[in-house]
Amino acid sequence: MNKNEFIKQYGHTFRIFERLVKDFDENTWLQAGRGVITPARLSLHILLGTKYYLQDPSEIRFSSGKSFKRDWTWHTASVDKLASQNDILVFMREMMEKTEKWLLDLDFGAENKSFPWAGETKLGVVIFLLRHILFHVGELSSLLNESKHGVVQDHWVKAL
Repeated sequence: MNKNEFIKQYGHTFRIFERLVKDFDENTWLQAGRGVITPARLSLHILLGTKYYLQDPSEIRFSSGKSFKRDWTWHTASVDKLASQNDILVFMREMMEKTEKWLLDLDFGAENKSFPWAGETKLGVVIFLLRHILFHVGELSSLLNESKHGVVQDHWVKAL
């Protein structure tokens, strides 16, 4: 199995994610959407999910100085605790690097004992995580499209 293909697919997905995050204005970043489905919350969820499936135990400290506390979640945090766009972009670059290393080091054929819902092998986890990220990137794209009344860049193509 060619790990480079997965690295390329994840890279493309993260580049789309990055472009979407950059395209939101500050107000829309925090307020667009409904309920917990806002750009700031979805972006944090994508990165926390990635960190979870990579089984990365490192502490999260945002570039703004805010820290992610384990006593709140992406969907329960007050707006003042949410990560800024820059916080997310810095955290995203860190997770991109960790994801590439994870993919390079992973034995795709090894048994998956940690996440049974993701498949029987580590390859199942790789595919599951990619689908999870893409699902939420699609939600972000929809929120951006709605907030800009359909006048948005084609980030899928531009990120190639």
